[in-house]
Amino acid sequence: MSRQRTINDQIWRSNRLSGCTVEDRYALFYFLTSPFSNVIGAYEIVIRVAASEMGWDPDSQLMPVMRRLIEAGILDFDAQANYIWIKDWWDHNSAKMAVATTLRKKTLEQIAALPRGWRDAYVNDFIDRLPTEDPLRNTVAKALGYGPYRLSTPYAGPDDGRTSIPAEPKDIHRNQSISNGHTPATAYLQGMDRGPGNTTTNTNPIYNPTTTTRTDDGLQYPTALVPAEKLSIQNLLTDVQSVDAQALLDELDGAIKTPGTIRKTKVAYFKGILERHRTGGFVPSAGIPITTRRERMAATQDMSRASESAPLSKAESQARLQEIKAQLELHTRMPK
Repeated sequence: MSRQRTINDQIWRSNRLSGCTVEDRYALFYFLTSPFSNVIGAYEIVIRVAASEMGWDPDSQLMPVMRRLIEAGILDFDAQANYIWIKDWWDHNSAKMAVATTLRKKTLEQIAALPRGWRDAYVNDFIDRLPTEDPLRNTVAKALGYGPYRLSTPYAGPDDGRTSIPAEPKDIHRNQSISNGHTPATAYLQGMDRGPGNTTTNTNPIYNPTTTTRTDDGLQYPTALVPAEKLSIQNLLTDVQSVDAQALLDELDGAIKTPGTIRKTKVAYFKGILERHRTGGFVPSAGIPITTRRERMAATQDMSRASESAPLSKAESQARLQEIKAQLELHTRMPK
């Protein structure tokens, strides 16, 4: 039996969507009405099936559009759990109806099933969507095991739109200690200072499909990554300088090619080396041969381009040749 999904007509006048492409809007409409969708707007999804239902290719069409929506703070995606969170869901659906007598049990079950990294942020967002001073706020908080909920200001919009994937709760209260990488639930359930609503404007042109492993950020990703894994890692690297990011990607590529190195998932392994980088403890090892090979190829390409360019003087040609030879000798001496 089909289900009815609603979309508020104010979506056509939404400032947050004013910079979105036609593809962005189409994807958002799909996620708001998807057969995968549930009561709470955060649900498990199969990217390959979703892309097929939309008539798109998952790698070259759907994933780039999802990344733009994530960067705009409209979606979040946990690649390890294959969960998507439509952060505008309650702009089109009633949070109060979701915890009415007929739907409350299902709503609470679906919230309890959310990926751990999202749960606190989602609960705080959801409770803030309920009417101010409504006793349902405490009822829902207690039902989810959070205890009394101190009423906070009405919801003012999603977070800054730069949440990494898989999402981790933000340190909203700077004086709140953090353990195991997660913000304590009390930090969320004592009122969140959300600031102004997201005003990110998407100025990206319509996506032009490509079959190469090089992405629009100029980095080279391991070819063994599936689209969802690549999207997660791209978002984890949003604040990492390109040189460091490429070294981390090379380390991941080397680990993938070394049997037994990655014991869980590629994304989890990458999170580990990224954390070591942030704390100053990252030392390249498995990625050294990958980096060396790529730099050798770049030097070879430089030599090829030099030979195809406009004729140089004899002195310029000799200087250029010596420079390229020096680069090749340097890379040859590096460990393989």
